[in-house]
Amino acid sequence: MEQLGLGIIEADAGFGRKLASFFNQNGFPVELHDDAKPLLARLPNRPPSVILLGEGDKPASALQTLRRIREVSIIPCIMLASRSDDLSEIVVLEAGADGIVDRDLPPRALLARIRAVLRRGEWGTVQAEPTISVDGWRLIPQRRQLLRPDGSECALTTAEYDLMCLLVEHRGKPISRDAVARAVFRRPFRAEDRTVDNLVLRLRRKLGLAQQDCIKTVRGAGYMFAGFADCGLRVA
Repeated sequence: MEQLGLGIIEADAGFGRKLASFFNQNGFPVELHDDAKPLLARLPNRPPSVILLGEGDKPASALQTLRRIREVSIIPCIMLASRSDDLSEIVVLEAGADGIVDRDLPPRALLARIRAVLRRGEWGTVQAEPTISVDGWRLIPQRRQLLRPDGSECALTTAEYDLMCLLVEHRGKPISRDAVARAVFRRPFRAEDRTVDNLVLRLRRKLGLAQQDCIKTVRGAGYMFAGFADCGLRVA
């Protein structure tokens, strides 16, 4: 796997260039970004050795980026924060960071902190949680989660998640109500029973208005997953 050295995500261009210059001079090739999307897009396959995550004037945004990184990788991440920020060390560490340092910390001290983090052990892409990617959306079986293209969770019940998996598995093919009832509810379908139809209705609502056509009703056959609509929100 190719190593890119140090990845820096920093909205302050001047501060980012200053850090990049120092680390380049000290043996850490730097990949500098003012936005997280380019790095997130290739993180599973072409990651740096460590990430410095600046929050600029949006601490909450930096925490969201950190959580999205943790969905696919255990790569070391160090948060850069200002003294005036209300980010506590506990919040940052619980979100998945390996440390939080003051933005005013001398670069040489920051370099020592990075080397200490890297000495703790090898890192790698999370292998315990296989992901099923579908048109920018992601199903994570181990956590039974459905994530939208922007990384936010589409919260589903157990039955809704099971139905989503069944539909995705048979994409483009009609699934009968009986097959849904047996797979999700562990019983045969009864003609007078609206349980399956109501479940499909709830799932459509959870997916949102832009995705109403992704689950189609096939007359006399049941339901069919036709794929998610592209809303221009993909990052990978």
